[in-house]
Order: sequence, then C-alpha cells, then structure tokens
Amino acid sequence: MTLREMIENTKLANAGIERSGSIPGRPAVPWLTVVSLSVVMAYADGFWMMSLRGAVGAIERTEEPFASWLRESTLVLPVFVFAVLGAMTLALHLFGPELRKSSTVLTALLIVAAGTAAGIAFITLNSAYDYQLQSNQLQLIDSMSHTCAEGSCLALQQQASLGLQMRAVGYGSGILLATNLVLVGWVVAIRGGRLDVSRTRRRTARGRGIDHRRLFLAAALVGSAAIHAAVVPEHFGEWAAAGAFFAILAAAQLALGLLSLGRRHRALLKAVAAVSIVPLALWLCSRTVGLPFGPAAGSPESAGMPDIAAGVLELGTLLVAVALLRDRDRLPRRPLVSAHIRSLPVVAAIAIGVLGLAGTAPAWFGNPGSSGNESVEFPHH
Repeated sequence: MTLREMIENTKLANAGIERSGSIPGRPAVPWLTVVSLSVVMAYADGFWMMSLRGAVGAIERTEEPFASWLRESTLVLPVFVFAVLGAMTLALHLFGPELRKSSTVLTALLIVAAGTAAGIAFITLNSAYDYQLQSNQLQLIDSMSHTCAEGSCLALQQQASLGLQMRAVGYGSGILLATNLVLVGWVVAIRGGRLDVSRTRRRTARGRGIDHRRLFLAAALVGSAAIHAAVVPEHFGEWAAAGAFFAILAAAQLALGLLSLGRRHRALLKAVAAVSIVPLALWLCSRTVGLPFGPAAGSPESAGMPDIAAGVLELGTLLVAVALLRDRDRLPRRPLVSAHIRSLPVVAAIAIGVLGLAGTAPAWFGNPGSSGNESVEFPHH
C-alpha cells in the first residue's frame, strides 16, 4: 500500500467517524451483570446473617428480623458490588473479554469466592459485636449476683460465649459458600450459560466521557459529608463549636463533591485538598495526643468505624486532588487501565462511605441502647 492510499484510507475512516459520531470497540463494565449478581448474593447472605444472629447472637438484637434483614442487606450491597467487580476485573485480566465454557466456570467461582469473602467479613463483625454485648451482659449479671468465685465462673461463661460465636462464623461460612454457589449458578444458567465480564461501548468522537478520578472525588466527598452530617447533633450536644465545625465541613464537602462532577478547575481542586487535609490533621491529633482545646483537651479519643471511614475517604480525595493539580493537561488522557479497574476506586469509596455512615447510627445494626440494657458505646467522629 502506497503512502497516498494510506492517507486516503485515513481520511475515509475519519469521515466515517464524523458521520456516525462514535468509535466502536471500547470495553466497558457490564453493570447489569455486576449489580444483579451483587443484589442476589447480598440479600441471600443477609438472610443467613439474620438467622445466625437470631440463633446465637445477643438477645438485644433479635427484634424486627425482616426490617433488620432488609436494612442491613441494603447497607452491605456496595461491598458486594465491589467484590463482584473485583472478581470480574481479575477474570478479564486472566481470560480476556470473551469467555469460553471453562473460563466461564472459573469466573463464576471467582465471583462466588469474592461474594463469600464479603459475607464472611460481615458475619465475623456481627459475631464480634454480639460477643461484646454478651460479655457485658455476663459481667452485669455477675456484679449483681456475685455467684462466681474469684471470677472463674465468669471467665468460663465468656469463653463459652466466644466459642459459640466462633462456631457460628464457621458454620455460617459454609452456608454462605453453598448459597452463593447455587445462586451464581442459577444466574449463569438463566443467561444461557453466558457470563459477560465486559461489553463493547461506543463512545462519541467529540468527548472522552467523564473522568473516573472526578467520579471518585464526588463519591468520596459526598460520603465524608454524609458521615460528618450524621454526627452533627451528637457533637452539638457535647460542644457547640464542634457541632458547628462538622456542619460547615459537611456542607463544604457536599458542595465540592457536586461541583467536582463538572469541569476541573485548579481553585476547586485546592478547595478539595483543603477540606480533606484540615479534618485529617485534626483527627490524627485528637486520636494521638488529644486536641489542645475543647472539653476533652489533652485527652486522646478512641477511633471508631465512622471516623476511620471518613479519614480514609479524606486521604483518598487529598491524593487525587494533588494528582490532578500536578497534571497540567486539561483534557483527560487516554486511560492506561481498563474501565473495570478505574471503577473499583469509585465503588470502594461508595462502600466505605456507607459503612462509615452505618457506624454513626448503630441502631441500623440492632443497637440495644433503647432496650434499657447496658450496651457498647460506639466511638464517634
């Protein structure tokens, strides 16, 4: 082929792109497959979590099983989405976008393993919380009756409670594995033995689509804002200045999260870095040496799930904002990784935000505080 023919073919190809307005062959995440598998496993595994809690959990957490199942399964859904997407990303890397019969089976097993690992993690957390409640209840009973000689009886009761929770985790892990195997197998069978790990997406020649880094900024900032907004009433009750700080911080992070979906401006990115590094520095100080001001000046606070989640999200937004500030190219560059990998941080930010928000309201996970019994205090942000 001569140079003139090559130039003419290039012109024809460009003209075809201009007429059609799209460029074929770009791989994308099969979100319908990801979400459907995640929903199936999240709500099925959630049922077994509630069943195990009713069988061996603390008596304070056995009320309203259906509402608890629906609420908690919905809360953990983003984690299952992250697990399924991670398994599909690994399968895409190992087997390619077109799966054969053998690779379809292996991909299904990867999804089962990822979903089961997520379910086991939540069963373990639930069991740890139940054991804490049971141990506190045993201590309360012992302090009132004094039936145990030198604490030996109490120690044996706590050991038996711990063993019960460990056996529940073991049995529950097997149940979750069997359940997920059946459910994923059903989904694959309903799809005619097919399991897509990617799909072809046509993108327009005028734009490159939204940058996943901006999506991550939006998800992480909105998640941090939700966590901070949830603790505003509690902090107002302790110290009005702290409540006002968290209210302003939540409003600023929410506004910046929504604005980050638009065009990228250096002033916006600097503001994102500021609302990330300030609460991070205050959190590190309060959890190590204690703040030098306030009602608990000089006393380090204990870390809890909400403040750890908010800290992780703020650290992520700080790093991404700095990376975007260092990037002088105003247009997003051609992605070096697949859409699956670029979507993982976004889904992870959503999952972390949901877990942190859930930690600010233990009643979502069956907080026994309203029952009149002694309960475990959840550290707050």
